[in-house]
Amino acid sequence: MACVVIWEIAAAEGKSAVEFRAFLIKLSGRQMKHNKVLYTNPALLAGLWSFISMLEALQTYSSEQLEQMKEMAERFFL
Repeated sequence: MACVVIWEIAAAEGKSAVEFRAFLIKLSGRQMKHNKVLYTNPALLAGLWSFISMLEALQTYSSEQLEQMKEMAERFFL
């Protein structure tokens, strides 16, 4: 199922499709070859997985809970 969605995203045309693909690539954490390729299907899939996970977290936790978790995470990064 996910592969079909990725194929549709990859084949979509228009400005919003280009922006959505760029958004998914950014979420994927993958680097694309400069001026060679804008996206790959595996990178789109990784970004889509991150996006779905993010949406799940936003639906599950309140903004206060997310802020508390952010503060806890920052303790490990500093």
